[in-house]
Amino acid sequence: MLSFEHVSKFVLSDISLHIPAGVVVGVIGVSGSGKTTLLRLACGLLQCEQGSVRTFLVNPVRYRRQIAPDIRVFFSEVSVFPEDSTILYEFQRLGRIYRMDEDEFKKTYRYLSGLLQFGAYERIQIRQLSLGQRRRAELATVLLGKARLILLDEPTSGLDEQARKVFREQLKRKKESGTSVLLASHNMAETEQLCDRIVLLDGGRLLYYGEEDRLLRKYAPVHELEILFQGRLPDMEDLPLLRYSIAQNRMRIRYHSDIISTAELVSHLMRRTAVVQINIAGPELEDVVLCRKEGMKQ
Repeated sequence: MLSFEHVSKFVLSDISLHIPAGVVVGVIGVSGSGKTTLLRLACGLLQCEQGSVRTFLVNPVRYRRQIAPDIRVFFSEVSVFPEDSTILYEFQRLGRIYRMDEDEFKKTYRYLSGLLQFGAYERIQIRQLSLGQRRRAELATVLLGKARLILLDEPTSGLDEQARKVFREQLKRKKESGTSVLLASHNMAETEQLCDRIVLLDGGRLLYYGEEDRLLRKYAPVHELEILFQGRLPDMEDLPLLRYSIAQNRMRIRYHSDIISTAELVSHLMRRTAVVQINIAGPELEDVVLCRKEGMKQ
């Protein structure tokens, strides 16, 4: 479906990975790590300087016109529609590009316009619409027709939670039909909900490609400890913690388990106060990026 072999471009360096059909892949990393560049290479908007990119087994730059009907692309910083056009006109144009017959197009368009609620302003010039109104229609374009590959860069920024939920559900349906999705997002909760695999980029290097559980074990030794205590307030100032907060007699602590173990932390607390209850939460995807940021500062 999509492969990178020793690819270098801008910040990206020697990237090799293969993404099969029907898989949703989250692309994560700190700002400037190369996420957007990776997506632009995949759809042929950029030509790699070294190595090779293959989309549907062909060079996406050389065969861009041929593969365009099978790819949907969204970049949050790029306007999808001309400001002097209308949503309805642009969708009709896309329907022709995607080689949809008239009945299929009308049925799909009405479904999407109702689902994401942009039908009421489909004939108004784009420049007169709010960001939220435009974003609903823009994201619907990636759901139009039968795409084999969808590339998304910060897709749900500017959307309300209801629209985000609808869009996530539609992406899941696309995946079930065999469509592959690459999702670059700072919304880690959304990435966790949608993605089967994770690509972790760091300074243009590929640090990890695989399932989330293994990634968390390897790159996010961040845990959260919540304790309910009685008596005096324990002194935490000398401990190597990420952060902690105290509200009444409840304390929340975030820490790197490879710097201070859970057992050491609990022992420290029990020597200084009466611990009533302890809850321990494991790492989340957001902690992977947090750990990379902390590493960059050191």
